[in-house]
Amino acid sequence: MNTRDLVARLAHDASPVDRNAVSRRLNRALLLGLAGDTALLIALYGIRYDMPQLILTSMFWARLAFPLATVAAAMTLADRLGRPGAPLGLAWIAAGLPVVTMLLVAGSILLATPPGYRLQLMLGTTWRTTTASVILLSLPSLAVMMHAMKGLAPTRLPLAGAGAGLLAGAQGLIVYSLYCSEMAAPFWGVWYVLAVVVTAAIGAVAAPRYMRW
Repeated sequence: MNTRDLVARLAHDASPVDRNAVSRRLNRALLLGLAGDTALLIALYGIRYDMPQLILTSMFWARLAFPLATVAAAMTLADRLGRPGAPLGLAWIAAGLPVVTMLLVAGSILLATPPGYRLQLMLGTTWRTTTASVILLSLPSLAVMMHAMKGLAPTRLPLAGAGAGLLAGAQGLIVYSLYCSEMAAPFWGVWYVLAVVVTAAIGAVAAPRYMRW
């Protein structure tokens, strides 16, 4: 078979790709990942008995703003990384902006806190387990998001994996917020940010092998 015949056979009955196919695939993966993370949370930790009262506090929503903003920015980044040759533009900067903002807020609060209390604000009562718990809860989202990205056409595999990991880490953090009792921004700026960064690193390391065409 010559090249012309091969091209003709491949193009036979070809139909245009839906413009929103990538977004729909990623949104479906987002919902499946959140469902998996929530099921894992319930199975391993349960949901706090005082969560209905906690949801009514402003600090709960301030804490939730970080992962929600990260998810929104990381979805745009993943959408572009799933398209071969698509320019990233400011997507990486937007994805990193919630992390930088969280670090700045945590740093400013620490500077305004007497030195003797700073370590207590950073460690809280669950610093030994928080990062590992968030990473663990992110694994269903990471698996689903990596599979969704593999079904697209990523060419920058480590970056695509990092984007998927960043998105998964933020999803795991959203779910973990239904259990975590820590309400100090310096604690979030250390252990929450660390969990999201580590999950992004896991995605970047796994992507070249898993997403390889």
